[in-house]
Amino acid sequence: MVEWKITNIVFTINFNIPLLLDKIAGILGEYKDVYIDYEPGTFPGLILHLDYGNKKIKMLIFSNGIVNIAGLKSMESLYETIEKLREILKRANIELPNNYELKITNVVVNGKFDYDNIDIEKIYRDFDETDYDPERFPAISISYYISKDYKVVFNTFKTGKFICAGIKPKKDDLYQHIDKVVNSFQENVIKKYVKQ
Repeated sequence: MVEWKITNIVFTINFNIPLLLDKIAGILGEYKDVYIDYEPGTFPGLILHLDYGNKKIKMLIFSNGIVNIAGLKSMESLYETIEKLREILKRANIELPNNYELKITNVVVNGKFDYDNIDIEKIYRDFDETDYDPERFPAISISYYISKDYKVVFNTFKTGKFICAGIKPKKDDLYQHIDKVVNSFQENVIKKYVKQ
């Protein structure tokens, strides 16, 4: 079985309520424990940076009630972060509803395949959707299609280590889905390119 760990999850939450970003920025800008970046002429959302515990979280908050959260590593930390967001927005007299739509939009994992000594030069010659320039980066980027309209990218090193981005599981099968994707890639690609 492939060893892997989550390094980042991006969530999109739709609270289905309008958020007055000017008001939020004005009120939260007064607090020292909250760092915000809000320039509506440049970007339509409010960027909220949270540092608590050992987490560095970035939230993009939009006026239509959609919030993108990056920097998390588990579902458990998501619920903790939503509670932290609730506390912060209460300072601006905004109550977030308990019911909301939640979607995982991207998961990034680092890991190690069961094999060492991967022939990434041969993979580069055999596959169409790859990027490999060893003078810039020592890994090969390989597009791997889970379905016709669902692709992930594996940055694979000769040593068998990898970074995979673009995983989009349902929230109920996060870990099982990741396991399925990385083991499928090992079975269908990596296994065939191990140098003897």
